[in-house]
Amino acid sequence: MNMSKRVPIAGWLLMMVLPLAHAADVNITINGKVVAKPCTVSTVSTTVELGDLYTFNLLAAGATSPWHSVTLNLTNCPVGTSKVTATFSGTADSTRNYYANQGAARNIALQLADSGGVNLPNGSTKVVAVNDASLAASLVLQVRAITPSGNVTQGSIQSLINVTYTYS
Repeated sequence: MNMSKRVPIAGWLLMMVLPLAHAADVNITINGKVVAKPCTVSTVSTTVELGDLYTFNLLAAGATSPWHSVTLNLTNCPVGTSKVTATFSGTADSTRNYYANQGAARNIALQLADSGGVNLPNGSTKVVAVNDASLAASLVLQVRAITPSGNVTQGSIQSLINVTYTYS
């Protein structure tokens, strides 16, 4: 019998508290994006050695050194990735067509081009297909020294070109 008296009292207390509760709306915002999984960048860093260049070969405006090849490899691309876009960036020279020499030699710049000789200055892109069978891609590039104005002075040659990949 004591038990039956407690239930009505508990119910009466609950009825007194409920009118004091307030409701509030809550918004949940969900953001995200679907992107292609990246390939494995197999060529993380590479150095191109131009060797010794002679000032007497670089006196005339537009004179160049021989081309030196460099290949950037991507592997383990996910199935469905059809192409890779490489974007090149670095410090542009005064003509904005080449990359500035950060070394001590003056009146000389570095030219980056694709295997067909198409110039790839700062901010340019190159698209390469992903091989469906090997799930890999290779960017075959070439680099050389060039003097837009001629009269190169002796000293070191150094430049840094960054490559950023996007996938689709």
